[in-house]
Amino acid sequence: MERNRVVVTIFGKDYSLVSDVDPEYIKKAADYLDSKMKEVSGNYPSITETRVAVLAALNIADELFHSRGDFQGSTTLEQQISDLTRKLSEAL
Repeated sequence: MERNRVVVTIFGKDYSLVSDVDPEYIKKAADYLDSKMKEVSGNYPSITETRVAVLAALNIADELFHSRGDFQGSTTLEQQISDLTRKLSEAL
C-alpha cells in the first residue's frame, strides 16, 4: 500500500505524519483532536499544554467508550473515570 505524508496542525504545532491511511482521514482526526484541545484550553486557560493534551485524550476516550457501549452495566467503572476526570480538572 502507498505511504502518504501529511502535515497536520494540532494546538498550534505542525506534525509531519507518514501513513498508508487516507490523508483526508488523518487531517480529520487531527482537526478533531485540535478542537478538543482548544475546548479544554478554553475551560482551563492556565494549564500546561501537556495537561491540555491529557484531558483532551481522556475526553476522547470517554466518548469512544460510550459510543462503543463499553460501559453498559458498568457504572462503577464509568463513575471512576468520571471521578478521575473531575479530580484532574480540579487539580489543574
